[in-house]
Amino acid sequence: MENFFKKRYSIRLVWLIILILSLVFLGVFIILKYFLHWQTKESIDYTSKIVLVLLAFLTLIYHIQNLENQIETQKRSNRQNLAKYTYDICSDFRKPSMMDINEDLRKLLIIKGDLLLQKSTVKDFEAFLNEEDQCKYRKALVVTLNYFESISAMVNAGDLDNEIVKKLFGKLFGRYYNKLELYIEYRQEESPKSWLNFEKIVKKWREDDKN
Repeated sequence: MENFFKKRYSIRLVWLIILILSLVFLGVFIILKYFLHWQTKESIDYTSKIVLVLLAFLTLIYHIQNLENQIETQKRSNRQNLAKYTYDICSDFRKPSMMDINEDLRKLLIIKGDLLLQKSTVKDFEAFLNEEDQCKYRKALVVTLNYFESISAMVNAGDLDNEIVKKLFGKLFGRYYNKLELYIEYRQEESPKSWLNFEKIVKKWREDDKN
């Protein structure tokens, strides 16, 4: 429907240009022929030159306007594609495979969350995760943080829409970061880049909310 109206607008604009050029040609010719008493051939030649110059100018204006419309249309299309891609990527968090992981992480934070309240007990939390029979909890924690890291990295790189991701995950990211901040810092002592993008995006959103 939008393209239909654009085509109608373009057709009307062409007819308007033709009308303007015809009026200009007629007006200039009458002035030269009947008021300045030029010869008919000279009047037509001079008038044609004026009309051609005006036509070139109007054509240039038309193409500039058309180019601006194409650029704006492409921008809208890019925004729509980015939004759709962002929703598609973020929807992975609600897939059945992630639901079990989310539940395991929730249980982990309930039974061992008190070890994350101070730096001195984070090592005990890590030791619990390294026990052979606690591998599902370790997997849940690492998979979730890696997922958050991937989403955050894509947002920071401009591959996902920041506002959409913030709307979908802003509060969730904040809650998990609050609970796991000391653990993330502990892991970063050994590997400084561990979940760094996740940390950056949470802090960025908090700073944005303050402003």
